[in-house]
Amino acid sequence: MPRPLSSDERQLLLQIVEVVPHSANLLNQIESAQYDEAWFDGSQSFSILVSAAVPPYSLGGVVKAGRQVGPGATVHEDGSRPTNDNFVGEVFLWLIDGRIADLEYCWVTDDMPDRLPRLDQLVR
Repeated sequence: MPRPLSSDERQLLLQIVEVVPHSANLLNQIESAQYDEAWFDGSQSFSILVSAAVPPYSLGGVVKAGRQVGPGATVHEDGSRPTNDNFVGEVFLWLIDGRIADLEYCWVTDDMPDRLPRLDQLVR
């Protein structure tokens, strides 16, 4: 059952798209976005529903069936200058036909993250 995004989820999405050129359509999509479901039990990656009334974002680079890799950021332990020692993973958006469809949080650590990254951990 879809639910409103939490404050942390919304802030993370906003942080990811704020530096994207011509991001107005993505920002409008986030305003209507709802959390749909986690990808699997314990996953911090989740599906997102946005209003069909909001215009799509044109990104280019369709992967398959309208699916595109959208904007993202790398995640580091403390957000300091990236090194191999403090690299945790990446967060990025998946788009379908120009609309936000998923937030993926992939990690390279031994343990799966049990929470979304803090905003100060994001590095572009």
